Amino acid sequence: MGQNLAVSNPSSIEETAWELFETGSYEEVIEIAKKNPNHAFLNHLSGIAGFESGSECEINYFLKGSSVLTPLLEAYLLKEAGKLREAAKKFHSYFKSSSVPIAYSTLRTGILVSENAVDFKTVLDLISVYKTRFSDDSFCKAEFFSNYHLRSYKEAIQVFAENAKCLSEERDVMGALGLALVYIGKFDEAKSVLEKIPGYEELPTFDEKKKEFSEKIANIPKMEAKRKSLSMQELIDLGFAYLFSENFQKAEEVFRELVATRS
Repeated sequence: MGQNLAVSNPSSIEETAWELFETGSYEEVIEIAKKNPNHAFLNHLSGIAGFESGSECEINYFLKGSSVLTPLLEAYLLKEAGKLREAAKKFHSYFKSSSVPIAYSTLRTGILVSENAVDFKTVLDLISVYKTRFSDDSFCKAEFFSNYHLRSYKEAIQVFAENAKCLSEERDVMGALGLALVYIGKFDEAKSVLEKIPGYEELPTFDEKKKEFSEKIANIPKMEAKRKSLSMQELIDLGFAYLFSENFQKAEEVFRELVATRS
């Protein structure tokens, strides 16, 4: 396809190369750039195509010049260098601009890099951009956990409600959902979620369960001392002891461990 381009019109070349990039025809993008070595936009797009395709390529040539894609290419270079937090910031800066070309693959990479960088605010911002352009729910789990880790529990619960069909089978999501409900004081609703954790029993009221677990709450230091050798049931008891002593952070750690073990 690239061999039939009319190279006399740079704008036409850019549009064609971008369309090829959007459809994943990365090798063709690279070939077009090779035929136009002084075209900054094409060289930058070629570099990004190389990163997206995972191909081995020499990066020096496509660093030359400046184009609208320069910040995006810099984000990929930071990612490749393992500087994920810096890369996330660069992706964020690029995608928040209203006048830059955006492809599914580049936005997806930005979201995943931001997740790996534990930059949940950027994850949410990029997902917001994604949702204005694409109608699928590819990143609903990332959106849920980003809100959860930012302690935006009501927002996390709302994301779950909007995507229950695809999230309700995710055990790690259900564990976090139950704890989110506990954090905002909706213990009755938390019951229906937390009861799915192995070993869970009926939760009449929080205060009643607190009294019921009073002995185990008192034994938390002893259980912590032998944490690595606890049986599954003892680990469950420790989790609920944390929960009903209102040490929600440690309860979360135990429940997530239980969920991971049973997944």
